[in-house]
Amino acid sequence: MNTLDSLRMVLAWVIAYLKFVLWTLRARPRDSRGRVTVGDLSLFFRRYGAGEPVLLLHGGFSFSEMWAGQVPALSASYEVTAVDSPGHGRSTLGSDPLTYRGMARDFAALIEELGLGQVHLVGWSDGGCVSLALALQRPELVRSMTLLGTPFNFDNYAPGAVEAIADFLAPGSPELRGMRVMNLLMSPEPGRWREFIEKMTEMWTHLPDFTIEELGGINVPTLVIGCDRDEFLSQGADPLRVFKETADAIPGAMLAVIRGGTHSVNVEKPAELNRVLLDFLSSVPASS
Repeated sequence: MNTLDSLRMVLAWVIAYLKFVLWTLRARPRDSRGRVTVGDLSLFFRRYGAGEPVLLLHGGFSFSEMWAGQVPALSASYEVTAVDSPGHGRSTLGSDPLTYRGMARDFAALIEELGLGQVHLVGWSDGGCVSLALALQRPELVRSMTLLGTPFNFDNYAPGAVEAIADFLAPGSPELRGMRVMNLLMSPEPGRWREFIEKMTEMWTHLPDFTIEELGGINVPTLVIGCDRDEFLSQGADPLRVFKETADAIPGAMLAVIRGGTHSVNVEKPAELNRVLLDFLSSVPASS
């Protein structure tokens, strides 16, 4: 993602967040917040609405407010929990390396601690990778899974994406400077910023590492959101190839295409995504 793409996404998020604030003022939704301790982690979460549980897992270098465009729509029918990932937002970093499989274990513990039961997982980018791991490790906790902008293997990245990630992670990059400001405003551990960057760099330059065979072992209703303008995953003659491969590999998975969708489709096309997501969630059979 180049600087222009980042600025476009930030502007779209600011608009979505302002709408979210107006919604909270007008609708006065049921809203609670708190922390769950998992090992040496303190995970921050917020919950909205009532009904079947939905767990929202955001992308790397972001925080739970990135779901501002989804929470009002989803919480009208569901109990929505949005959590800050380890080291992100208001959650602490912990001592373990950051990996998708490790974070899946952390979120499984959060699900159990909050007594959510089986959840509808909605994962964006890194959050989608964590969702894959959670569906593999603890399928009894997952009622359904929706994947946005999610690679299943490092080889999924489009030509130029690896270089773009390296540019993003470079010391002094405009994107990291902006993220540092949010870190100073939100993090309970602003002094661990460099350690956080080191852990994220290690994860982003080696993972994900799921295989087609692993995806074939997933046994939960799954929706893959395909976007033909994803800056990291759309490539070659068929910009939807990675999304099709993911859906084909997961037994029974559905593919829904959002034309013109980017890696930040939840921010830039919230209304279109919400329609697709709500249709899918309503189609998932009741849990036994």
